Amino acid sequence: MKIPQDKIEQVRMASDVADIVSGYVTLTKRGKNYFGLCPFHPEKTPSFSVNPELQIFHCFGCGAGGNVFTFIMRVERLTFPESVRLLARAAGIVLPEEEEDLSQLQEKEALFFANNMANDFFVDNLLHAAEAESARNYLRKRGLDEALYTRFGIGYSLDRWDALLHYAGKKSVNPELLVRAGLVLRKEAGGMYDRFRGRITFAIHNLSNQVVAFGARRIVNDDSPKYINSPETDVYQKRYILYGLHLAREAVRRENSVIIVEGYTDLISLHSAGITPVVATSGTALSDEHARLLRRYTANASILYDGDSAGAAASLRGADILLSNGFDVRICLLPSGQDPDEFVREKGAEALRSQLGQAMPLMDYKLRLMEQKGMLRTPSQKAESTRDLLASVAKMADPIQKSFLIRDLGEKLHVEEAVLWSEVRKMEQRLRLQLRPDAPKSGEKKDDRFFATRRGAAELGLLEVVFAHPELLPRLLGVLPAADFLHPDIRAIFEHLELDGVEGIAFEVQRYLTLIQDPAIASTITRLLQKPGQQNHPERYAFDCFNTIRIAKLDQRIDQLRKEMKSGEKPKDEVLQQYRELIEERKHLEQINFAFE
Repeated sequence: MKIPQDKIEQVRMASDVADIVSGYVTLTKRGKNYFGLCPFHPEKTPSFSVNPELQIFHCFGCGAGGNVFTFIMRVERLTFPESVRLLARAAGIVLPEEEEDLSQLQEKEALFFANNMANDFFVDNLLHAAEAESARNYLRKRGLDEALYTRFGIGYSLDRWDALLHYAGKKSVNPELLVRAGLVLRKEAGGMYDRFRGRITFAIHNLSNQVVAFGARRIVNDDSPKYINSPETDVYQKRYILYGLHLAREAVRRENSVIIVEGYTDLISLHSAGITPVVATSGTALSDEHARLLRRYTANASILYDGDSAGAAASLRGADILLSNGFDVRICLLPSGQDPDEFVREKGAEALRSQLGQAMPLMDYKLRLMEQKGMLRTPSQKAESTRDLLASVAKMADPIQKSFLIRDLGEKLHVEEAVLWSEVRKMEQRLRLQLRPDAPKSGEKKDDRFFATRRGAAELGLLEVVFAHPELLPRLLGVLPAADFLHPDIRAIFEHLELDGVEGIAFEVQRYLTLIQDPAIASTITRLLQKPGQQNHPERYAFDCFNTIRIAKLDQRIDQLRKEMKSGEKPKDEVLQQYRELIEERKHLEQINFAFE
């Protein structure tokens, strides 16, 4: 169901861009604007700006920009209607939609609904179902009581093949939706069955506190996997989701540090003990996207994994990714055989904090491991180990941090800094060669190619003139109707401008920014608004854009006539005459002097 424009305006007015952005980015006020690290590309120096007066954001590093809707679309990877709905819920605004009718919801909204419904079912089972007693006993032994079930979304999937299917059926939910959400599987012979059966479930939330997936742990010793997880869906991509970040981000920002653990119960036990700046990778490897997500809130990370060899290996893999994204990384491995959950329950929060206080810087930890494994005895072993260390350093983007690390390594390995720098430069060169020059840039869409054409650039150019010089609007609207624009966002803006002109409504930047859904347009306009007055001859520029669009329209018609001449569908003389007239008109337009009629 299309959201009425007046409701979109109401949501926009209720959603201050600085307040919304500050939920994702640490902002510092400088003059009239706020600045922080861009959430859309890795950076060490803040170039991400929020302008509360214009209600826009713009990154001077990657060019991302727009209003509050554009920000939510990009940071949460939502469509425009989904961003409006999310902000409407946050503002307590009811949209005129029949949300019970799932066929009218966007796919992602439907998946959110299905996951939230399943979570309610699982949590209610754990709280009240008689057959969940074994699950409750297991959780009590792990120090987790009923007060935590709802807060963390801990539940129980009944040990039946169709418990969730039956529950959803009573609510008239289409089982096909449950399949798309990864909650239900198809049988080869036909029919469906629940994915999670007889397991403790852990709800996985996104930053907007919506349930997007589940992890499920067995409570009986059998041959089944210890944990099973939801598959990736339109609302759940593992590389973008960190378990518990929706609860921990304020503590991470406040303490300027994050603790990374592996499992669900590790995180919940630490939270219960009062240690809250904690996130979990929940069974998946730490990714670059995870690191960039955390980098919005802090540049300091401690990895707290099990003290066994597998935990040590996992900590090193994740640490290298954090290091390459500008983190100061420390490693805290617990005594062998203990995980963070067991440690904090047996020895308490203060003992764990003491362990964290003794966490080793990443390079010191790697050196210690190499010494323990006897990898620094012979010259060849030392050279190979040194290159392993430098491979991590070469991926770092911050030159100052890189310089300090190389200096420290030189002193500890008794190798001249110049030699280490020479090796790092070679590694950096190899890394650059691995990057494909034709690979699409992060966030780039195929639709952006439209603006690489003359017509696309001209349409965008006219929109720039409108926002920078609204006083020229009457003349612009007089020579080019909205229907002549190809790009849907630009056409929509000019349609509103035409109507507003008839009704005598004054130009207001925010009203028209709301109509922009294309990130490329939003970026261009917000950059213009942040640096106004850059068009020295706006009338001439607008005329050139207008003329380019007219020529593009002629070219399209000329191509059509060429096809008609080849096909012989119409009398050749008639088509040829039209063709010649259009060619002459095109020549005239290319030679015409600047003038608005």
